[in-house]
Amino acid sequence: MRRARPGELGSIALVILTGLLLFSDSRTAVAAPRLILDDSVARDLRAVADGTWGRFLSVFRARAGCFGDVRLAAASELSSRAAYDPATATVTIRVPATAVMLQGALIHEWAHHIEFQCRAQGELKPAFLAAQGLPADTPWRTDCGPANTPESDWAGIPSEQYAEAIIELVLGRRQIPTTARVSPEAVRVIAEWASGHAGSFGFENNSGRQNE
Repeated sequence: MRRARPGELGSIALVILTGLLLFSDSRTAVAAPRLILDDSVARDLRAVADGTWGRFLSVFRARAGCFGDVRLAAASELSSRAAYDPATATVTIRVPATAVMLQGALIHEWAHHIEFQCRAQGELKPAFLAAQGLPADTPWRTDCGPANTPESDWAGIPSEQYAEAIIELVLGRRQIPTTARVSPEAVRVIAEWASGHAGSFGFENNSGRQNE
């Protein structure tokens, strides 16, 4: 049997190492969800959206494989500051608006994107309701939709409180105050879930996509 030369041994080792790395990457690599911008998105909104999306993903990087791409469109006429369509995973935002207002509206609607597209988001609902001091059987959202709900009722919808809490989590505070009450404990519940850790809330680390 011919013995391998030193140079050949190095080549063999490199091939084995490359194969192991490729196998590991195929098991662990997760493509980051993309922010897909519509032609209606102007350059100034694009700059705000791209920067805010980066901050949003940094918070939810452990759940990156769960909620998928989201589209962004702009409209000059909209009944609210922004809206999310779960069927097309599209956020439509009203322009013009200040950068601060755009940031909050984008994060709020991206929170709904996770809510609708990520099955695992359901894990945090019981703990979030408890952190907000709400009964466990409180409906998560209304059937009529937030755009058709009076402001006084909107503020009491857990789904909207959750989206407002994510603004606080990503930005540190809500720059545009609303009447929706958010407790520090509720923000901590979401942060714990976003990190992908079971923590003290008993979350299951399930990254399953809602549409699968």
